[in-house]
Amino acid sequence: MGSSATLADGIEGERKASGRVNGREEDADFTLDRIDEKIIATLRQSGRIANRDLARIVEVNEATVRTRLRRLEESNTVRVVAMRDFNAMGFDALAAVGVQVKGRTAADVGADLAKLESVVTVSVAIGTYDLEIQVLARDLSDLDRILTHEIAHVPGVERLFPGIALKVLKYNPEWSPL
Repeated sequence: MGSSATLADGIEGERKASGRVNGREEDADFTLDRIDEKIIATLRQSGRIANRDLARIVEVNEATVRTRLRRLEESNTVRVVAMRDFNAMGFDALAAVGVQVKGRTAADVGADLAKLESVVTVSVAIGTYDLEIQVLARDLSDLDRILTHEIAHVPGVERLFPGIALKVLKYNPEWSPL
């Protein structure tokens, strides 16, 4: 594997990627080069940029951009999606919540929790908690209601360990879940 590259201007090094290419089920390995990395970095700044403008910034022709984007998307290396701004939508409370499970599997309880609109992530964990979830709420009163009247009543939830985020110092939406 090439050197680790930062995804900003001045990108150096190459990274390996693998996934489906041209819709084929078998894995296909390819290397992300400077052009791919620059395309990704530019899309992070503006996911709605026209291919023509992207080509100008990356300093390649538009056909190259189209071909590269298709390969990156088909291999699931890149997804261009719209993201919601939690604060702009009126969500002022975020909590990381450890969940201990009893009487059901963590995966089954997690599947039920994942159906709740206020639960934005669910992960099966090893350690003190069986599950780790993130919960969004409009305010602390709403968070209290969600924790005590929704999440606590999901069958198999034994105990909750909420940790309220006072200030989010880093939130990296650039990576999709595993």
